Amino acid sequence: MSPRAEPPLARTPTLERLLAATRAALVRQVLAYGVGTAFGIVTLWLCFAFVADWGLRVPYAVRVLHGIVLGVLVLVFLWRDLVRPLRKLPDREGLALLFERAQPELRQVLISAVQFQSDRAAGETPALVGAVVAAAEARAAELAPRAVIDPEAPRARLLLGLGGITALALFAAWNPLYARTFLARLFGGAASWPQRTHLTLEIPGLDPATVVEDSPERLRIRLARGSDVALLVTARGEAPDEVTLHFEGGRDMVLNPTGERVFRTLLSSCQEDLAFHVTGGDDEDGLPRVELEVLEPPDIEGLALVVTPPAYAGLEPSVVFDRDAEVLRGSHVRVHVLPTPRDATGVVRLLPEDTTLALAPAPFPLAADAPPDVPAEVGLAFELVPEKNVGFRVELVDGNGLANPAPGLRRIRVIEDRVPELTVLAPARGEYETVRGGCLPLRVRAEDDFALASLGWRVRAVDATREERPPLRAEELVPERLTPAEAGARGARAARDVALGSARLEVDSLATADPAGGEPTLAVDSRFELEFFARDRREAEASEGRSAAVRVRIVTPEELLRRLQDRLAEARIDALRLSDDQRAKRKRIEELLDALDGDAPLDPGEDQALAAALAGERRVQTTAQALARALASAAEDVLYARLDDKAAALLEAYHVRVAARRDARFPVEAWRELAHENAAGTLASDGFAATLVQLVAIALEISEDHAARAVAALDAAQDATARPAVADALEAAAGHATDLEQALERLLGELSEWDNYQNVLTLTRDILNRQKALRERTQQIATEK
Repeated sequence: MSPRAEPPLARTPTLERLLAATRAALVRQVLAYGVGTAFGIVTLWLCFAFVADWGLRVPYAVRVLHGIVLGVLVLVFLWRDLVRPLRKLPDREGLALLFERAQPELRQVLISAVQFQSDRAAGETPALVGAVVAAAEARAAELAPRAVIDPEAPRARLLLGLGGITALALFAAWNPLYARTFLARLFGGAASWPQRTHLTLEIPGLDPATVVEDSPERLRIRLARGSDVALLVTARGEAPDEVTLHFEGGRDMVLNPTGERVFRTLLSSCQEDLAFHVTGGDDEDGLPRVELEVLEPPDIEGLALVVTPPAYAGLEPSVVFDRDAEVLRGSHVRVHVLPTPRDATGVVRLLPEDTTLALAPAPFPLAADAPPDVPAEVGLAFELVPEKNVGFRVELVDGNGLANPAPGLRRIRVIEDRVPELTVLAPARGEYETVRGGCLPLRVRAEDDFALASLGWRVRAVDATREERPPLRAEELVPERLTPAEAGARGARAARDVALGSARLEVDSLATADPAGGEPTLAVDSRFELEFFARDRREAEASEGRSAAVRVRIVTPEELLRRLQDRLAEARIDALRLSDDQRAKRKRIEELLDALDGDAPLDPGEDQALAAALAGERRVQTTAQALARALASAAEDVLYARLDDKAAALLEAYHVRVAARRDARFPVEAWRELAHENAAGTLASDGFAATLVQLVAIALEISEDHAARAVAALDAAQDATARPAVADALEAAAGHATDLEQALERLLGELSEWDNYQNVLTLTRDILNRQKALRERTQQIATEK
């Protein structure tokens, strides 16, 4: 019920005070609850409206609705939780009834005392009224408002509401701009939220000379056509999930983050003008607007390298157009560049040193086929003398400040003037044995990249200490220059200067002086090292090429003959094996010939059989060639050692022929001519050296005639398609194989006779040695008596 003005309870002042205090406490609780509820509703709604507006940027109508809803909510909750409860506060009887309900043991004494002191108590007996009033007064002294009032809930509601309002106040004090903006927008204002995302667009690596305008509103750049443009977008504040490049014309490009708050992309090889801006998050102002103006960049229209080799090389200056160049070390190189446009300037960057040289104006060289009346254009040039391989990039800049994008890398390859290379043709072995009175064949082939200055040989004595001693003898050879065709030149890097040198070294000339003052002596088992050398014409310091040393040992004639006998015995064994192998190959050829019948094409199995027969005959030819070279080596050693006194003419004839040769191949024709002249009696030689020459001739007949013809016939059989042609070729091959076997039998017969001759010779030599020893012993005994 609503409170109304009532007279005080005069007879129960304690009860009056209790009820008044209780009513005041109820008023405070209602105020606390109602105000706390209103503050809480305001806090919650303002938070909701702030988050919605700040996060979603709600439109004007929604913001106005949020403000109206806030006012309505405040009024509704103030009416419900404050105004209406205050109007319904209980009167004295209601308050007394609260105590009665809270404490039933009062037995209606308080409510009765209140009623007895009101107008409704008329008619009651004074004694009863006095007793009730006295009891109520006594009990009121024992009571307090807390007995019927719980202040916790109103207090908590008030604290929560005050806490919310305080938090809002603190947020507003911390960020007044956001607070003012929100309140203004909440109540219909047009204020804008502060921007949360700020995008910064950068173009790294940009040449300042290409920037035409750089302002917050526009970035205008001139670029060379084909340039790559790197874009870097950095986000400050709230980083968006992606940013978008908006190109003029409606095309968009979405960029995803490549790092924290960083977005990157590359506009590769720009070919036309571009205009774009970037947006992301709430940064939608589209500033700055980037405008790329694509222009034709400077370029290299022509490149010429004028190469002047060093004087010692004997090469003419040359011009290389539009390609890399190879130059001899020490060459002077002048590089000419013809730029487009002609007024472009720049530098050249040398790699790998990463140094730069200035480009100076210079006339551009004309091609050899250019008309004589065409004037030379003015380009740019630089000079250098490269000592090693070098690369260079020409970096041009035109009048607009544009540079040539990605200048190409050109190379100058420096060729070293290599040390002359030597090939020892004779002696053909690294270990060479000879006798006193003999001679050594000296033949060498020298090659140099550019120019040979000298060619020669030197001999050193070798002792047990293996220390290098001064040359015992050294002489230069007269070089015989070979033409490129004779030298077998192939390609641009083939040697320019190839020469042959030959001589004959007399073994006795290596004798050393006798310490006692006697005649120079050359002891058996003396050892020497023969070395060939060649020098080029390199400036400042000529380089010398040396061959591998040939070890020369002086032995007795008997020991050299024993070695010769062993070598011929090995040759005889090889010839026996070759004969057996050739016999099997001939039988296989005859089997293939017998299997051919009809005119049908060869089947795959027959083709494979022909290929196997051809491969086998080629192995026979290779073995026969090795046998011929082994016999020729033995015969050459005998000739130059002068073991046969009757072979002087043979030696001279052979030496003249091999010294006049212009290549390093095995001298087949020289041995054949030597054998032919000796057989014709021109050289008048009938010793064992002539026999060896004849053995070489037979071996060459086997390898170069019969075996070669058999291989050629089998090759023709394999290439033939018709069976008759195959049969004809196989028949020819079988005939050559038969001739080869017969020649092998002749060779084996000659080798057997030589073996018998050597056995008789050995026995005779042993008898002579024993007779000599017996005679010396008899003389010694006779002297002693």
